[in-house]
Amino acid sequence: MTSSRITAIAAVTAAAGVLAGTSQAVAQPRCQVVDATISDKVVTEGCPPGVPVCVAGTVSGKHHFDGTTVFVLGSRGEAPPTAPDQRPVSGTLTYTFADGSTLTALETSIGNVNTQTGTGHAGGTQQFTGGTDRYEGATGFAYLAQHFETDHFVTRIRGEVCRAG
Repeated sequence: MTSSRITAIAAVTAAAGVLAGTSQAVAQPRCQVVDATISDKVVTEGCPPGVPVCVAGTVSGKHHFDGTTVFVLGSRGEAPPTAPDQRPVSGTLTYTFADGSTLTALETSIGNVNTQTGTGHAGGTQQFTGGTDRYEGATGFAYLAQHFETDHFVTRIRGEVCRAG
């Protein structure tokens, strides 16, 4: 009797897990996990028209989240008194994929990256604000963890992007 009850409870629990997982997938079928690494560096060529300096590179990730990136600085703030070596930075990051579609994000971070010494780290977020083709009207977010290696940034991003309905 006890083993029948345990088997029944296990079956109900498994079925509930499948239903919960299924309903989550059905509720957000247009969303995809973003788990990728960006490798980029400060450049003077390949920037958008009128932008003399930008940060350009590549992104490589799961679910074919592979392409090129261009970050254009929008603003740089002052370090807070309680963290004098940390500076906030914000700007626009554009991903371009092999099929020509683009995804745009507002990236905001704070850190102590020093491109002169090749050291430092930063943390922040990307808020997806739209794009073209398959990413037209896209929304979502990614958390970022960044460090500087000799002459380039390495940024790990994790989050989700949702395509317009």
